Amino acid sequence: MAFKLKEIYDLCESISPFDTQESWDKSGLNLGRFDDELSHIVVCLELTLDIARNLKPNTLVITHHPLIFTPLTQIHTRSYPSNLISILLRKNCALISLHTNFDKSHLNAYLTHKILQWEHFVAQDFFMYGEIKPISLKNLALQVCQKLQAKAVSYIQGDDIYENTQESSSLDSIKGVYVVCGSGCPLSSRIPQKPHTCLITGDIKHHDAMIAKSNGLNLIDMGHYESEKYFVEIFQSILQNAGYNAIIADCKNPFYFCSITD
Repeated sequence: MAFKLKEIYDLCESISPFDTQESWDKSGLNLGRFDDELSHIVVCLELTLDIARNLKPNTLVITHHPLIFTPLTQIHTRSYPSNLISILLRKNCALISLHTNFDKSHLNAYLTHKILQWEHFVAQDFFMYGEIKPISLKNLALQVCQKLQAKAVSYIQGDDIYENTQESSSLDSIKGVYVVCGSGCPLSSRIPQKPHTCLITGDIKHHDAMIAKSNGLNLIDMGHYESEKYFVEIFQSILQNAGYNAIIADCKNPFYFCSITD
């Protein structure tokens, strides 16, 4: 069934307005023209070389991660992202991305309510926030790992900055939880400094972890891919409800894991 690219763009705009994205983000129409007539829709977390090579001509690709994120000063068709752009152009394909705007409108809530099963959490700034029955940081990390069906998660214990106060007792007992998918640790400065608090996100860098630790904030790193892989099923459902057929292209976690066993 043929459709105009503008039809799908307007649908995206209606359910997750592009002007709600973060200032540094590049969501929206990454490649194509609004009057392009297309025949197929593929939804994926992000475009990979394998997915691009297997696209049918006249396909609209809808991704979570934008294909073009930094300004292009030159086009080397053997290097990312120009190699993927050249394939899309040869096949008359287009690409729309919904990134931080979709995190705010759908993905953070879906992850928190449906996957982590904290249905009472509410949106607060960029985060989902709620209080839980007090639990140790380690046991909370184990719960997150099980619910995500992840191979492993890591966690960071915040320092005792409430030394010699009543607040310093049982700091390992978590009560307040903030959740944000993707790489949310740079947003930790927006979290009020208070005890018994944990931020659950992905892609936590060493220096960000050390800053949070020094500020008394507990962290759980659930992985970037593990927190955002649900984008494809959410968006496929949105398209189906609007009367469009879409194929999910499997974008697998690029990381492999190995461990030393006895």
